[in-house]
Amino acid sequence: MWPTLDEHVQGVAFVLVSAFCFGLLPIFARLAYPQGVLVNELLLTRFVLAFVLIGIPLLLSRKLVRPGRKDLLILIGLGSIGYFLQSFLYFRAIVTISVSIASLILYTYPALVTLSAYLLGWEKASTNIVSSVVLSLSGLVLVANPIFQAWSAGELLALGAAVSYTLYIVVSTRVLQNVRGEVAAFWVMGSAALSFALYGAFTGTLRYRWTPEGWLWVVMLSICTAVAVTLFFRGIALIGSSRSSLISLFEPITSVFFAFLLFGNSLTVYQWIGAGLILVGAALAALTHKPKYSKS
Repeated sequence: MWPTLDEHVQGVAFVLVSAFCFGLLPIFARLAYPQGVLVNELLLTRFVLAFVLIGIPLLLSRKLVRPGRKDLLILIGLGSIGYFLQSFLYFRAIVTISVSIASLILYTYPALVTLSAYLLGWEKASTNIVSSVVLSLSGLVLVANPIFQAWSAGELLALGAAVSYTLYIVVSTRVLQNVRGEVAAFWVMGSAALSFALYGAFTGTLRYRWTPEGWLWVVMLSICTAVAVTLFFRGIALIGSSRSSLISLFEPITSVFFAFLLFGNSLTVYQWIGAGLILVGAALAALTHKPKYSKS
């Protein structure tokens, strides 16, 4: 059934705000780092606060449930391993490379998910699939390595984040079709927070010697996480995953814009061309039919 006009407008608005919030996450992180905030501290606090902010409305509306044992174990694995790796690699990347470059490299994941679906036999070969992969990978080369030098550690970390997120999506797409998105996000956030707490305890990276400004940016990042996840799921329910994925292209655009505005991060001509190829590739991936996935 097609959404009504009001539902469509509301769904588009939800996903736009969600994409805007997701795009601000690396910006807040870069503002927090100079204030004494370590990557692990930031991510632990982010997931704990998001866990609470997502859980409270679910609890008040009596929609907070424990999934079946199999689904619960998968959710814990997705959060404690998949989302832990993706977040850690991405937020480590933006310590050493610009937010613009990192966000564009990360956004090759829609094409990688589409390619994975084809290789696993979930999708048939099509012009969209081939074009999406070719354009995104070509754009990746131009963004990360426009003059064919060796890749930096930060660029490799960002690429690792894209691959980790791809695996996270591929697994969650197939095994979590019976769990509500907000509920899945709640358990994923909680298990990711637990992983960062354990990692911090073993590595001694939980000092919390932050300035008040550092706390401000981390709290803002955490609130944005909870808002972005919740609105994305509400938007999907109203306008579907394909439309939501297309509108989500606003996310890297937001990151690139604010990185230029606040940090002066600029792109070369080749990198702008690469950015365009990645966005077109992601759009083609969104137009390729695939099941809903959990974005968090």
